[in-house]
Amino acid sequence: MSATDAKKQIVRPESGIHPLPWPYSHGVNVGNMLFVAGQVALDEDLRLVGPGDAEAQARQTWLNIKAVVESAGGQISDVVRVATYVVDLADMDAIHRVRREFFPDGDYPVATMVQVVALGLPGLLLETEAFAILGSS
Repeated sequence: MSATDAKKQIVRPESGIHPLPWPYSHGVNVGNMLFVAGQVALDEDLRLVGPGDAEAQARQTWLNIKAVVESAGGQISDVVRVATYVVDLADMDAIHRVRREFFPDGDYPVATMVQVVALGLPGLLLETEAFAILGSS
């Protein structure tokens, strides 16, 4: 299939990720490319996981990313790029500890981290968006 033949498909995880009360999709799949919307530390009931705890929030964020990737038929190792928006750069070490848990073989995606003044909901310390090439691992 050529890139021009690929059709956009919305990815909606069936469980393990918060519902969508806002006008966006958790993921969009085009061919073997998966674009994962910025994920945050909300559970499936829209509760904030780990208030004040960047490591707990990063872990929930990665669980949400994993849910989107797996719903598209991929695996976490298919993630090739991430961008993390963080309120406090002092949380960088905690965020990196969690990333190592999800990529234990050291085959990390390329990454960008940007400090921001605030995120979309009170209490959020970070948000991570991802890009995956399905079947690349």
